[in-house]
Amino acid sequence: MGWALWAFGTLLAAGAAWALSASLLRERPTLERWMAALLLGAASVLTCVQGLGLVGWLTRTNLFLSALVLHGAMLAWAVRRTGVAGLGATLRSDLGAPLRLVRDIYQRRELAAWALLPAACAFILSGIIVWTFPSWAWDVVWYHTPKTNYAVQTGTIHWVPTSIWYLNGYPEATELLSVWNVLLPMDTRLDDLAQFPFALLGAFTVGAWCRRAGASIGLAASLGAMWIALPSVCLQLHTTHADITAASFFLAGFYFLSSREWSPVERVLTLLALGLYADAKVTGLFHLLLLSPLLLLRVALLAWRGRDERGRLWPVALGVVLLVWLGAPTYVENLVRTGNPMWPARMHVLGRELPGPIAAEEIARPPAFFGEPGAFERMVSNWTAPEGLYWPDVRERAYGWLFPYLLLPALLWVGLTCLFTRERFLGMSLVCLAALAVVVPAAWWGRFTLGLPAAGLVAFAVLHRQLRTPYAQVPLSALAAFLSVASYAKASVGYQVLPTLGRPADPARSAQGRLREHMNWLWTPQAVRLREQVLRPGDVVAYDDSTSFLGEYWTYDLRNRVEYVNHEGGDEDYLARLRALHPRWVSVRRGGRAEMLLLQRHGVFERLFDCPISDAVMYAVTQPDW
Repeated sequence: MGWALWAFGTLLAAGAAWALSASLLRERPTLERWMAALLLGAASVLTCVQGLGLVGWLTRTNLFLSALVLHGAMLAWAVRRTGVAGLGATLRSDLGAPLRLVRDIYQRRELAAWALLPAACAFILSGIIVWTFPSWAWDVVWYHTPKTNYAVQTGTIHWVPTSIWYLNGYPEATELLSVWNVLLPMDTRLDDLAQFPFALLGAFTVGAWCRRAGASIGLAASLGAMWIALPSVCLQLHTTHADITAASFFLAGFYFLSSREWSPVERVLTLLALGLYADAKVTGLFHLLLLSPLLLLRVALLAWRGRDERGRLWPVALGVVLLVWLGAPTYVENLVRTGNPMWPARMHVLGRELPGPIAAEEIARPPAFFGEPGAFERMVSNWTAPEGLYWPDVRERAYGWLFPYLLLPALLWVGLTCLFTRERFLGMSLVCLAALAVVVPAAWWGRFTLGLPAAGLVAFAVLHRQLRTPYAQVPLSALAAFLSVASYAKASVGYQVLPTLGRPADPARSAQGRLREHMNWLWTPQAVRLREQVLRPGDVVAYDDSTSFLGEYWTYDLRNRVEYVNHEGGDEDYLARLRALHPRWVSVRRGGRAEMLLLQRHGVFERLFDCPISDAVMYAVTQPDW
């Protein structure tokens, strides 16, 4: 039943988002319609999850019914505005896009199209990983997955008592989108699927930008595929690290903002994308502040043009409403609770210290925004590092060979020559995009700056067109394809879970078991087997501040509850809070006061196992009436 709800709800959401985008952008390029559909789909799903979560009504039934109403309304409005025949014609055109792409690649003999292969492999392999394995990435099990699980458990998206700071205060669009994939089926199998649509959104945006720059259909699609094939994209695709999601929103927002016309629909989509970006990652709020002068300038120009244009400011007002609705809740709650919208980061702003449990410099490592001598040089050197760190996340050599040896020179060339050509607006837009992409707290960390190679890919399209002769264009396309495919092959070492697939020599060792033996921060196969066999619906697993990888504390179907109980006051107070929860399992610090209290109650608590990479020890309660 749960999987049927998820499948029907997802198809309805996708269909309604596409229909609305087709109605609003019927005369626009196909890629722009698909970009709008992904933005509208993300916004509508987030509206349901976030709206219900803010009022504490986030349940499977409420989520399905609210999505049914909202997406049904979107579909009905699109049909009424455009008609069934109009939508049908647009649908036939969009469905014919892959055939047009293949025809264009064949006719032009576009060698860059070889990059479509690693992009397709990235989706296939990531799909296998998502379906076969539980969440396994370091940060994901630490706090991304617990965000989703807590929302499902509590029915809200507000703060929860915990010792893991990042669970509260961090933007959570990716985790809330993951709620859709978990709550409807009541199964965590697809919790790492949330970034798949946004890898496509990023690729579509790069492709649309290349088409704007004059690239052919085949070359534009190939360059979009190269963005997916970057190590920092393909190796994160099967996680909820949120960088792909955030980067795609950033790229889409900047794409529509940099449109020469900036039509009413583009105004709404610009602000919608930037609101989603702010809800996905804290850098979204920072980039929104940096882009606000440009936004205000474009709005002022609309008002200055005359009375007719001032009447069209309503799309800006609608976009601002969507931006605030999607992007503001996390920061508003942080501000109300702590006085610091950027909590948990402690920082100084305008001479005032904003409180937080951890300094911003400790999060960014080293000081943010090139605050350490040599920080810029370190960022550049990481692009060409002999070897990259590709797991458990992507840091050095995040763009393979493609960016430093081809895209970066193209970007520099376009940026330097655009002032002397008719392409000043496009060239300066790419320079601005590249500069904004690296103005983030830890620019040396490759997965945080995915807008930079996107700017390089569009610059490559400009350079490719400027060469004019196929004698130069064909070798350039071949070089780009070679570097993209080679970079993907080199980065395949980052698929650390794939060696655990296949038939083991020992049939008793499952693929998941071998994964857990390889990723030493995950619970052992024996601990997971015990968790799945012993814990019943509603059973409570209590934990304290010694816990690190909280995502392991829930069963795969989230039937148990996880609660934070830390020994902070007196012994009796701690025991009273523990008794009030009637826990089935209790996780405490090894050698701590809490463990001593448990051991003093002979025959009540049974030691089960040590939690990896932490000081936590798990105990089972053997006498419920203790």
